[in-house]
Amino acid sequence: MNLLIALFLILFEACPEGLSLAGYKGLAGGMEFIFLAVITFVMFSYTTGAYRIFTRRNTVLSLQPNILTVLGGYVLLRFAIFDVIHNWCAGLPLFFIGNTKWYDQIWQWFFAWSGIAADHFLFMFKLIALLIGVSWLMGWQNGIIKDR
Repeated sequence: MNLLIALFLILFEACPEGLSLAGYKGLAGGMEFIFLAVITFVMFSYTTGAYRIFTRRNTVLSLQPNILTVLGGYVLLRFAIFDVIHNWCAGLPLFFIGNTKWYDQIWQWFFAWSGIAADHFLFMFKLIALLIGVSWLMGWQNGIIKDR
């Protein structure tokens, strides 16, 4: 479930921004509306206790992932796929590095200094972050446990 929530948050943030940059303002606004509507529903269902309808009765608390692992997995998954989705929706190269944000400037400096091909390095770096992020969000940091 944590993986689905993380993917939902990342996809519905990256796609509207990329579509907006590409000139599809109406589609971007519609996706942003869906995102905000679902987030609002989830927040209010939590505060009112309506989420209890969907919980399992016999959960084993020791197998539930730690909140820090879930947040770390979300950050790694977001790093791995947000820019790729954003650039794809905007019609830019998948591993495009801008020059306006501070982290873009660090990447530009690193690749100029090291002489490493940016596309190959970012592909592997983001692939590793993707695999670790998915495994942490799925609760596999201690191995895959069949009986949950």
